[in-house]
Amino acid sequence: MAKLKFITRADDAGSSHSANLAICKVTKAGFIKNVSLMAPGLFIEEAACLLAHRKEICFGMHTTLNAEWDRVKWKPVLPVGQHSGLVDKDGYFLPDPSLFADTKPPLETVMAEVNAQFERLRALGFDIRYIDSHMFPEMFIDGLDDAIREFAQNKGLLDHMHYYTLPPGFMDFAANPSHPLRYLASIPPGQYFLVTHPSLYTDEMRQTGNATVSGETIAKGRAQETKLFSGVPLRLMMKMAGAAGIRYDQAEPQKRATVDDLRKSYQNSTANEKESGT
Repeated sequence: MAKLKFITRADDAGSSHSANLAICKVTKAGFIKNVSLMAPGLFIEEAACLLAHRKEICFGMHTTLNAEWDRVKWKPVLPVGQHSGLVDKDGYFLPDPSLFADTKPPLETVMAEVNAQFERLRALGFDIRYIDSHMFPEMFIDGLDDAIREFAQNKGLLDHMHYYTLPPGFMDFAANPSHPLRYLASIPPGQYFLVTHPSLYTDEMRQTGNATVSGETIAKGRAQETKLFSGVPLRLMMKMAGAAGIRYDQAEPQKRATVDDLRKSYQNSTANEKESGT
């Protein structure tokens, strides 16, 4: 039995052709067990063709209510107007969920979009087992955290907020990933969470980026993740460390994270994105 169990998740399937191909690659390598899907993504139909039949993958809905890049944008699945508080004048999602604090989208409008995203993924053939969120809009929309929890219960989905235990010292290691075996050996036995954003280094990915982080940085960082999580060295190190990737539906639920916990996680992940493009 593995000493270390990692709920290993690849985010943003459906967001781009480059992400879809990279996610296919890392999941075939075996360590990444969960894939989070962006229903409004421009390449979600392609993701369904490439991935939906893969029974070894645990699929989840990556609830998407914003579009953070300057040149790559998504629209809601449901048609909504600018009055909805979800979109700009051109009908695209707002760039950052923090803007919801000003636009104040009605909770019923938000949950209608959440349900439409879920139904779209189901219609494409995905067996959705869990729900998580893109850039944590729960932090900025009053009542959304409770509404998502109720939605998960009603749809028979696992709630991502029960599975956010990061390995001790992970953020320091991610900033300076030297001596990975030594780091793995330092982690106490237990169940942890690990999220990745695999993609290929392509012109398509270089079109991402915004005022905070360049498309070049994003493309390079995510391509490095693809190389890491599809490579033989990682699998060997994990075996030596007694570590294994697991699905959400194989994991033990833990104490539910709070919105304040999300804020801390968001701040850390944003800082990491600026530095590495992940």
